[in-house]
Amino acid sequence: MFRYLLFISGMRRNTPIAEIARKSDITVQSTDRISVVYRLMKQHTLAHVPVVEQNKIVGIISRKAIKRLGFGYEFDGRDDVELGMFDMLQANQVMDGGTPHISLSATVGEVVELMVKNEFIALPAFHQGKLVGVIDIYDIVLFLLKAG
Repeated sequence: MFRYLLFISGMRRNTPIAEIARKSDITVQSTDRISVVYRLMKQHTLAHVPVVEQNKIVGIISRKAIKRLGFGYEFDGRDDVELGMFDMLQANQVMDGGTPHISLSATVGEVVELMVKNEFIALPAFHQGKLVGVIDIYDIVLFLLKAG
């Protein structure tokens, strides 16, 4: 499917991801509790956040993965309920590990091929060795659809 979208979009395939990556330097520690991670993601409206261990990015965690852990974080119309499971688990137990670091100069085509090959839906984006944001498949699909 993604190859088809890239074929249709033509020149958009060579667009650097710097044009569409969500800029954010927010990270969480690998030992942070999921309840803390989830609140931070909601506060900053983040779908994904890189996970750090000893100042190195070791993975990425998604809000969707957190919600899949149980009943979600919402209960009876309240969004601040702390479920026991969310306070017992840590970020490193829920994250996708081994995510490659992507340069902002990488093209949309390169990133999509990497995501599809390795089954990632989001990757941390770097510029000159520093985390500057996250690129996810949803941002890419929206970008390609706008091109059409």
